[in-house]
Amino acid sequence: MNPATIGTAAGTAAVTVGRGVLGAAGGGLSFLAELAKATAGSVTQPAQETTTTKLDAVADLVTALQNRIKEHLAAAGIRLTSPVELASNGAGGIAVLGPHPQQAAIEDSLASDLLLERDFHELATRSATGTSPFTLTIRP
Repeated sequence: MNPATIGTAAGTAAVTVGRGVLGAAGGGLSFLAELAKATAGSVTQPAQETTTTKLDAVADLVTALQNRIKEHLAAAGIRLTSPVELASNGAGGIAVLGPHPQQAAIEDSLASDLLLERDFHELATRSATGTSPFTLTIRP
C-alpha cells in the first residue's frame, strides 16, 4: 500500500467516524454501528484530506458527545448548575473531576447508559495525545 493510499484510508476513517457519531447522536445507535453503516460500499475519498479536516471531524465528535450527555442528563432530571468536567474513572465508567455539587447524581446517571460510556471511551481513545488524560467539559 503506497503512502497516498494510506493517507486516503486514514482520512476516510476520520470523516466516517465523524458522520457515524452525528448519526448515532440522532438515532441512538452506537459509534461502531454507525461507522459500519457509513463505510458500507464507500471506500474512496479524495486524497486531499487535510489535517484541518481531521481536526474538524474530532471537534464534531466532541460536540456530538457533549450534546448526547446534556440530553441524557436532562432526561434524568439533572439540570447542571455549573460546568462539569468528565474523565474516565479507570474502570470503564465516566467520573466527574473535582468537586461538583451534582457529582453523585451525574455519575449515577451516566453509569446507567452503557452505550454512552462506551462511546465516551472510544472518543477518549481516538483523541489520546499521550500527554494528558482525555476530559470533556459539559456546560449548563
